[in-house]
Amino acid sequence: MAAIRLFCPSLAVGANPLSDEESRHAIASLRVRVGDDVTLFDGVGSEADGAITTIDGKRVVVSATGMSRTEAYDVPLRLTLAVAMPKTHRQGYLIEKCTELGVAAVWPVLTERSVTKSSGAAAKKWARRAVEASKQSGRRWVPVLEEPMPLAESLDRSAAFDARGWADVASEGESMASFLRGVTSHGSVLVWIGPEGGFTEGERRAAMDAGATPLRLGPTVLRTETAAVAVCAAANLLAADRTCPGD
Repeated sequence: MAAIRLFCPSLAVGANPLSDEESRHAIASLRVRVGDDVTLFDGVGSEADGAITTIDGKRVVVSATGMSRTEAYDVPLRLTLAVAMPKTHRQGYLIEKCTELGVAAVWPVLTERSVTKSSGAAAKKWARRAVEASKQSGRRWVPVLEEPMPLAESLDRSAAFDARGWADVASEGESMASFLRGVTSHGSVLVWIGPEGGFTEGERRAAMDAGATPLRLGPTVLRTETAAVAVCAAANLLAADRTCPGD
């Protein structure tokens, strides 16, 4: 596989003009040249070998061959995080590291104690951060980043998942490891992560009514973004353990 990976959501065999943003990145940061071998991916399971055929001003064109597609996700245990986003300067870290660790989707939820209400500009930054993290980590898939939603909406949508967990500083529930071991290897999991001030008692009751399992992440109090990374790491490590030869 070529060392250079480039994002092309409309990937097809043949000529693929990259977006203005991806072209700028390829030229200015990666310093690509005509003839360089690259790998293109579309973020939804397809990948292709290619070579740069044109650099015309600020636009890069890649000729793709040998396209392949997989329905298998990067991490078989498909994890969605419903997270009360932290303050602005910590949001990019959360998106980047959770992407590297294989998160399938992030749902920003609005709670009674949310410390920020995300803007459209913030969402664009998250999307770019997710693409860059997918490129760096070799993922074929870019996580789905939903528009911010009320907590109640995320609870209403939770029945579609095989398992639902509720991580909160006040929780004295099941350990994250035990919870994940109860999910099939290719199952879908939704985990809520609270804001800096924690969920309110009313929000906790609503989550329990929706069938969420109270979870504890460890003996220390974690920031929201740290908790998100911890949950993703646990799912990633469990998936890796289940695919080890001889297991």
